[in-house]
Amino acid sequence: SQTMNETLQQQWHSSASCLANEIHSLLKLSEPKSILSSDDDATAAAISSLSGRWLERIELLYGEPHRAYHNMSHVGDVLASLHILLGTQQARPELTTLLEKLPNTEIVSVDRATMTLAAFFHDAVYNPKSSTNEKDSADLFLEFASELTKVIASFFIQGHDGESTESPTPSSPMASQIEQCIIATATHIASANRARRSNNMLMAAFLDADMSILGKDAEKYDKYAGSIRKEYEFVGRDVYCEKRAEILESFLPVIDADDVVATVDEVQSRKTKLSISESSNAKEKQHLYIYATEKGRKIWEDRARQNLRREIKMLRQGVIPCDIEL
Repeated sequence: SQTMNETLQQQWHSSASCLANEIHSLLKLSEPKSILSSDDDATAAAISSLSGRWLERIELLYGEPHRAYHNMSHVGDVLASLHILLGTQQARPELTTLLEKLPNTEIVSVDRATMTLAAFFHDAVYNPKSSTNEKDSADLFLEFASELTKVIASFFIQGHDGESTESPTPSSPMASQIEQCIIATATHIASANRARRSNNMLMAAFLDADMSILGKDAEKYDKYAGSIRKEYEFVGRDVYCEKRAEILESFLPVIDADDVVATVDEVQSRKTKLSISESSNAKEKQHLYIYATEKGRKIWEDRARQNLRREIKMLRQGVIPCDIEL
């Protein structure tokens, strides 16, 4: 809808502005005192122009005709799920003169902006036949961050003679985290577990939000499953059913949702048994939950397991949810 598009545009511009503000601050800190201060009005105008061009580019990518699920609606859903997981309590950055001058900008927290840009870029490059979508999407984001850095640097990096000096490339914590989040979607479950163990709850929230569709009601889930089939229509039906079922099986935890809640000792006992199992798949499958955050588990875990088991059962019978061939 038009309202949704306007909301997404606002979130994009605000988040791009937050990243620009961080880069701007880092550039100032990294330069000698002899460097002239920036012209915030001109810098803001250039940032706004660049942000608008990149949003158009992102919208074109997500609007590609082969995308039945990995489109802008998915980005909106991820952002909505992130709002549920993160709430609105993050500290907002200091209002700098640059942020004040940027148009279309609502001051958002660094965490919120980081997650928003990760959401916009995480499926920006999506070719169902490619195995490098995540890396390619991360590279596209880095291209955006690099352009942003060059534009900002060009407005205040000048020597005593007025000549521009070589642009520094400071390490942006925001850009680094965004890149890591995008790459992490290539190995969702494993990445989510690592994020939880290392207490990287921002990445855990991002990965949970990207997988939140699994825990939606049956109608929404089936529509999602049917959309995935459309994206892989070049794969034969039997092969698709087999491979899709294997992927969904890998999402399910080592302890089935139908089991009675196990004690810590029982969990460890089962993991030990799995580790000596003859099945190589069982050896690799060590996660106990689909979701990494407590809130994600509370909201989506049970229904996600139900949806996954239901689709797997259908696929084993050669049936695809919401398949137009039915």
